[in-house]
Amino acid sequence: MTNVLVAFATKGGTTQSIAERLGARLTEAGHAVAVVSVQDDPDPAAYDAVVVGAGILGGSVYAPAGRWLTAHRGGLTDKPVGIFVVCLSMLVDDPERRAEATSYPGQLAEVLPGEPVASTVFAGSYDPATRRWWERLAARLVRSPRGDFRDWAAVDAWGDELAGRL
Repeated sequence: MTNVLVAFATKGGTTQSIAERLGARLTEAGHAVAVVSVQDDPDPAAYDAVVVGAGILGGSVYAPAGRWLTAHRGGLTDKPVGIFVVCLSMLVDDPERRAEATSYPGQLAEVLPGEPVASTVFAGSYDPATRRWWERLAARLVRSPRGDFRDWAAVDAWGDELAGRL
């Protein structure tokens, strides 16, 4: 049994819900899992493996995830690390935007002491009622789709793949 930390950085809660689903999937696969916000500053040195998730905000990985990885880089040495990013650009039928979305995990991977064992991008959700006025304006300017686009089957499938790599 592997002791796994699923750390996440979220602004609106979508990344947290995906982290929790992945945690449940890894638990079903026989791993001991803790799902913790990076804002709570979990120590990755206390775990055998780490999964890190973050949302995208303004075209960049949500900053608390990168700061946490940078602060704990030493605790990630010689550990399997998986990365997931939650991004609505995955929904856009535009090859350039999709390529941009699939590049986001690389922003987190750059901070790691080694290569991630797996990385992926999931579509998320967007509810304007949960956002500040300037976030709604920015979302309107880039034509962010409204709704819940989480693909739980894709999350489960990646969780199953990840369980074997940790």
